[in-house]
Amino acid sequence: MLELTDLRVHYGNVAAVDGVSVTVEEGEIVAIIGPNGAGKTSTLRALSG
Repeated sequence: MLELTDLRVHYGNVAAVDGVSVTVEEGEIVAIIGPNGAGKTSTLRALSG
């Protein structure tokens, strides 16, 4: 299981991700979709460390 609670990512004073929470259960397949600048890449980078 993967659980994120209230993830926040900032670049200087700019909030790229603000309060994302998600739970992914074992065996689930998840896609992160959204427009350019929505914080998809920042979220994945935060997850991967």
